[in-house]
Amino acid sequence: MVSTKAEPIHDIFHGKDSAVMDEKIYGISLKTMFQHEGYGCLCAKDTVNTSPDEAPTVTLKVCPDRNAHLLFSYAPKDGLNMTGVAGGIHEKNILGKLLALPKGDVDKHIEFIEKYGFLYQLPENEYTAVEASDLIDIINRIKSTIRLYSCINKKDYKGVLIYVVYLLFAPVTEIRIGDDVFSTCIHRFKSLLDSYNLFPDLSREPEVAANGTYSVDDAFLGKKNAIDISFYNAVRSGSDTNLQGSKDPWFKNLMAMYIGCRDVDEETRFLIDFFYHLQTKVSVIKEVHFGGFKSYTTFHEDALGESFKNALLKIARIVVAEEINHNIRGIHPKYNGGKLTATWQVDTLIEALYFSIFYMRNGEMYKECENPNCKRDRFFLVEATRTNKHYCCEQCRNAAGAQRYRNRQL
Repeated sequence: MVSTKAEPIHDIFHGKDSAVMDEKIYGISLKTMFQHEGYGCLCAKDTVNTSPDEAPTVTLKVCPDRNAHLLFSYAPKDGLNMTGVAGGIHEKNILGKLLALPKGDVDKHIEFIEKYGFLYQLPENEYTAVEASDLIDIINRIKSTIRLYSCINKKDYKGVLIYVVYLLFAPVTEIRIGDDVFSTCIHRFKSLLDSYNLFPDLSREPEVAANGTYSVDDAFLGKKNAIDISFYNAVRSGSDTNLQGSKDPWFKNLMAMYIGCRDVDEETRFLIDFFYHLQTKVSVIKEVHFGGFKSYTTFHEDALGESFKNALLKIARIVVAEEINHNIRGIHPKYNGGKLTATWQVDTLIEALYFSIFYMRNGEMYKECENPNCKRDRFFLVEATRTNKHYCCEQCRNAAGAQRYRNRQL
């Protein structure tokens, strides 16, 4: 349920009715953290050029590399690490390395899965075909979830809006492995946005006959909102209005949702009302892509007043929770009777990556090292209050200082 009170991000990861059980399980997780065992990945790349006017299609043939056994563990402040069987850390900050993958660079994404393993479990002794674009889309969602989490803690409203829109509006991506189909998070809001087109005839409503308006219980405003029936009918019929983009299929469905979706959960209803007001008062969203979106008119951040900003932070928390919960739903507690220890059963790399985000405490964020030539942890985990932490390590701080000194001598 959406509250008008600001809540820590993890407060909405679990249902209120199971608070006692959640506290016990979360206490176990904090003490034991988690481990994940996996394998490196063998990967062959097939590139097909279908037309001179179209970009080539890249298909990856992936298979687990049984000669590259991997062990990952989570440690506070260091994040997800690659470790040895004796517990020593071989490589820190796997999430930071995922964040540093260049946008759309197929070869760098291949290097990542070859080294750290494929996101999902693969059958042995055979290649599985995966579209490179699908792999990149899934990793972009992981990146967007991490960046959205960081933007919440920085109260970077522009960043929050960009990543909320991407995670909610971008198409669902599916990967088939054998008989199993794995998909990115299917938000209830997105499912409705793509399909809901039921426009009730409001002409017989008493309010419409008397005032030419129809009032909606609006969760964003916290009161009833009267819409002009002529605007509603114009959107319904696809006629011209004063709102640029009102004929857009997404907006048309959103208009129908705003009027007709009364039986959805409170969070989904809040999302519907927020995006209705955002698009009628600021600009209609036209298309989305990783790292940004296009609208029918120039989208000015200054148009976001305090009510929009406060609502945006609540929506961001909803979206982060849904993304994480979708990707850790297969994780469950496991007790080792021999060692009398509690652990988590984490079967896939994507579960380990999202579980690492789950463990990030409210107030932590990933920052980008300000040394332009950083070859270490370009993205590193830090407390949001550490505003003076600009570099991933002392070496980068010294290297950047030396570069500034050389530049001054020119």
